Amino acid sequence: MTPADAVEQLDRFLAAWGTGDVVLTREDDNGNIIASATCRARVDRTKADDAPAGIKPSGFNLILSPTPLLAQGWPDGDPTNIVPLENEGDKVSVDGDGRRQTVVWVDAKKIAGTVVRIDLRISG
Repeated sequence: MTPADAVEQLDRFLAAWGTGDVVLTREDDNGNIIASATCRARVDRTKADDAPAGIKPSGFNLILSPTPLLAQGWPDGDPTNIVPLENEGDKVSVDGDGRRQTVVWVDAKKIAGTVVRIDLRISG
């Protein structure tokens, strides 16, 4: 499977089974939003026994495609920087409620060095 095939398959999955759009933001040290991208995502609430040590046992697991992040130039137009950062000011708003939760864990799946899927956990 090529990276393009994997991303295309994920995009079809999210179109059919995604649970809604989320807004990924990057904030500076003063809490000002310096980058933002809207993405279709699969969002699942975490269970207490899923939380790694030291992370609050509440939040959400998300699956994101790199497609909308690349299309929107997240966060700085450099495609090598599309993976959100853990505990570094990247936040996600789910269900359009405006409440931004911190990205606490990220696992970017790659094929041949190309990001084809981004799994992340948010909490807060």
